[in-house]
Formats: sequence, structure tokens, C-alpha cells
Amino acid sequence: MLIGLLIAACEPLAYDPSPVAVIITNEPTLTAIPSATLTPTLTPTPSPSPTPFEPTATPFPCNEETGEFIDIDDNRSEIARENLRYRVYVPPCYFSTQKRFPVVYLIHGLSFREEQWEDLGIHEALDQGIRLGVLPPMILVMPYIGQIGQRNSFPPEPSYEGVILEELMPDIERNFCTLQNRDYRAIGGISRGGFWAYSIAMRHPDIFGIVGGHSAFFPNNINEIPPSNNPLELALNSAFVQDGNLRMYLDNGASDSAGPSQQLFSNRLTQRDIPHTYIVNPVGEHNNEYWSSHVSEYLSFYGQDWESDYGQLPSCAEPSP
Repeated sequence: MLIGLLIAACEPLAYDPSPVAVIITNEPTLTAIPSATLTPTLTPTPSPSPTPFEPTATPFPCNEETGEFIDIDDNRSEIARENLRYRVYVPPCYFSTQKRFPVVYLIHGLSFREEQWEDLGIHEALDQGIRLGVLPPMILVMPYIGQIGQRNSFPPEPSYEGVILEELMPDIERNFCTLQNRDYRAIGGISRGGFWAYSIAMRHPDIFGIVGGHSAFFPNNINEIPPSNNPLELALNSAFVQDGNLRMYLDNGASDSAGPSQQLFSNRLTQRDIPHTYIVNPVGEHNNEYWSSHVSEYLSFYGQDWESDYGQLPSCAEPSP
């Protein structure tokens, strides 16, 4: 039975920046954090966050305190016809354990570069979480969107979707020890990066099982984005979304300019009883200060079902299960 905690029963005329979570789940009961009531005025409460992992006493497999960034600076894209460099974070003990790890593709926002995620402190949050046993080890891939990622170009034309699926992902799976399974492959992004994350994941739920949009901006103009690629339109009518079992997350601050499009997107999913989590935090604008204060929550969402014990991860010497 699908149960929804709803702000409104229809698409709003104006954005409601109330600090509440909109959560639709397949569970028989729903626990909302914080709870909200359908009253004209919602009282601000502490911002909700994904349920954290329980600390583990499992011995750490090596003496490394931090993960490592690997920069691929020379990466000429045949699709984009430009150099689309990317960064890869590998977790502590990656080289010594020779294990396969889940992977998250993280796309930066417009006017930023692939270093944005490091600037937000995501590596520090992940290093600390792994050491404490409250976050699972994972590989983070942070690509540069270049000029092609700024254009509204979609398959069969050269597009950023093609760059991710046909060039970047095969490179990562060829050169890094990843779990090559949709349940261990996530994609997320900030602002424009969030648009690409959702456009790609909603069209390819067989490839990505998890998607996150952090202040994702979804253009509401069918002349700007074809319906087949527009997350707002896909939320209305795509069978892939209803049947694809995507685990979806959205968040923004109460003063975020991306809030209206995310709330519209959430409402459309809600109308179809499609499970997702949408969080409006009481403080925050469309900037690095907001995103940096929530990177630990993002990592908790992406990795909430992943293994924290290195010993339980499959060997890189064997094919991915």
C-alpha cells in the first residue's frame, strides 16, 4: 500500500518553502522526520535527514586515514569533441584490499567545475564516516560537464547523457574496481547537474538504481527540453519511473531558487504514488554554503543499503556479481 505525506494534493500555484519532508514509501506505515500536519501554517522544525548508519566495531582493514583523488586531466570526448576531464575519489584501503566498491557519479552545478564536490568537503565527510563505520566505502566519480553539459542536446544528437553512458561509465568500470550493478551504482548532481542526474536515471533505471537532486533545476518549458528527456514530463507519464524501482532523493533550502521546480516535480510523483524523498531544509539558498552543510546527508542517502564491512565486499579479482 502506498502512503504519502503530502504538502498539497495538486500542483501549487506558488512555492511553499516549509521545512518539511515529503516522503512516499512502500512500507505499510510511514514515519516522517519531522512530522507534518495538513494545516494552513506549518511550524518550522529541525531539518530532517536520512537515517544514519549504526556505528560498527568491525576492524578497519588498513592504516590509511583518508581516501585518494585520482585526476584524469586528458580525456578527449569523441561525442562532445572537447576535453572532459574527471576526478575519482577512491576510499581508504582501496589499493590494499583489492575489493569491488559501489560507485556514485556526482555532477557539478552550472558555473562550477568538477572540483566543486571537493570544495564542499565531500571527501572529508566520507573519510570520517568510513573511519567511524557510519558510512560505507564507495568510489565517487566527479566529471566536468564542459560545453556539452550546458546545452539542451539529447540523443540521438550528441549529448551529455551520451558522454556519461557511452564514454565515462565504461572507462570507470574498465579502470576501477566497481560493483557493476544498478543497485550499487548511483548518480546525483547539484542544480544543472541534478537535472542531468534525473534525466539520465529516469530514462535508464536499468543502469542506475539510485538518483539524487540537490537543488536540481528542472526547466518547465516543453519547447526547451523534449518531453522524453524532461524530468518534469517523465514524472507525469513515464512507465519507466513507475516500474523502475528508482530510489529518489531531492532537497533544497527554503530560500533556494530551485525549490519551485523541485516541489512541482515531487507533486507530480506524488500524484502517481511514486516513492521518493523530498526535503526542504529551513535554512539555505542556492549556493555552496547550503550544499556543504548537507553532504553527509547526501552520502547517507546514496549508501544507505551498501555494505560497510570491507570484508563483505567481493574481490576485484572476480567478475562483479
